Parts: sequence; C-alpha cells; structure tokens
Amino acid sequence: MNLSKQYKEIILGAAVALLGAIFWWFLKYVFYVGNLTTDCWVWGGILFVLWGIALCLAMLLIKDKRILYGSILLVMGIFGMFFNNEPFYYLVVLAFLFGAFVLASIKVKKEEKVQVNLDYWRIWKRGLPIFITVLCVLISSVYYFSPHPADIAKGEIKIPRKTFDTITTPLESLILARLPKETLSLDANVKEILTDVQMKELKERYNIEITETDTIRDFVYKLMIYQVNDARGPYKKFIPIGLAIALFLALKIVSLFYVAIVIMLSWLALKILIVLKFVKTEIETKEVETVKL
Repeated sequence: MNLSKQYKEIILGAAVALLGAIFWWFLKYVFYVGNLTTDCWVWGGILFVLWGIALCLAMLLIKDKRILYGSILLVMGIFGMFFNNEPFYYLVVLAFLFGAFVLASIKVKKEEKVQVNLDYWRIWKRGLPIFITVLCVLISSVYYFSPHPADIAKGEIKIPRKTFDTITTPLESLILARLPKETLSLDANVKEILTDVQMKELKERYNIEITETDTIRDFVYKLMIYQVNDARGPYKKFIPIGLAIALFLALKIVSLFYVAIVIMLSWLALKILIVLKFVKTEIETKEVETVKL
C-alpha cells in the first residue's frame, strides 16, 4: 500500500478509537439493558479480541506519541459519553488506565528495541497484561455503578430447586437426624413434623408459607431460603462491592486466556499486514556495549 507512515499510524489509531467506542457501547448494553442472546455474547467477545489486536499493533507500530496517546485519550472521551453517572470515580480509574497504556507502550517498544530476532509473544506480553488489568478494574467499576448490584442487594436471593435437591440428596440422613420428629424420608408429608398451628405461625411470623401438600424437603428448602435472606440483612450494603470484586477476579482469570489469544492473533494480523505491504520488516545494525578483559 502506497500510504505514508503518518497515514498508516492514523489508520491504526482510528481503529483503536473505533473499536474502543463500540466496546463501550456493548458494555453499556450489557450492564444497563441486559437480556443478551448467545449471539450477542459471541459478537461481544469477538469485538473485545479485535480491540485487543488493534491495541497491540498500535503499541508496537505507532511511533508518533501524539497519534498513539491521542487515540487512547479519544477512547476515554467516548467512554464519558456512555458512562457519566459517577464522573469523579471514573476519571480516577481512567487516569490509571491511561497511565497503564503509556507504561505498556513503553515496555513494548523497549522490548522490541533490545531484541535481535523479534519475539512478538515476549514483546506484547511485556505490555498488554498491564493495560488489561486496569481495564478489568474499569469494567468492574462500571458494573458497580450500574443498577444490577443494587437490585440484587434489594431483591431476594433464590437458590434453584434442582441445585438444592442435588446438594441435599447425599445429606438426607444427616438432615433427618436433626428434625424434631423421627421420619424415614425427606419426601414424607410435612405434617409428620409440623402441626397446623406451627405452619400458621411460620406464615404469620416469618412469611414462610407451608401447605398441607408440601413435603419435608419442600419445608427445608423454604426454611433455607428464608435463613439465607435473613442472614444477609446487616451485610446488604456490602453486596455491590462484593459482586464488583468477584467480577474483577473472574475477568482477571479470563484475561489469562484472552491475552494469549490476542497476542497470537496479533502476530497473525501483523503477518497479513506485511503481505499487504502495510507493514514492512527491516534489518538494522545495532551497537551493543560489552566489557572484556
């Protein structure tokens, strides 16, 4: 391609900004709209990988700092268009994200300069994980300030019945041993251990509705749901931050695979760009300082 070096750098910078903008839109949809289909998640994952590839190529190939840092600043400006409900906290995290990008770019370029035969895995591994770690913090912050954690804290915690049955089946004898009256099975009618007065009292005092057709297993399930939700009462305010931390840890684990995939695909993209003559490789003679006797 007969394009000047500056135009090529602008194209790479624009790719970083465009894919970043689309990623923020996807993030907004995930945390504020929801109801995503499997196809949406697949396309979202592909988008995130493409953005990672653009970031890798930009950190390695863009030499003009105005274009390189300008592209990530543009991405951050676009972020503010989608998420502006907590500007102070977002600005703090974005400042760290910008610092992480600058540090990652410096490390990538420094590693490229000291290598004799370019090892792209080692080059990008020096910088990309730093940026992705802070990006995980930003994503977790967006989740924390979205409506979902607060809704979860306000709402009732529900344990799927199938999960409960799977867990209690091997523990049935242990549960039966702790019931107030002797019975042979959790599938027996609840009236074997509860009277009508006790069932009425459970409804009035604890809002636990037990019917005459319920089994003991049904009663234990409803009692457990009540105890779980009652116990979390004093800790409701900590649920959003706990969920945000859990999301960060999950993203950090996923990022181990994400970084590896992005680096491999970035290497492939670089080879394609070389074939298309958008990028070229050159051999340079480097002076190396040594010490001898």
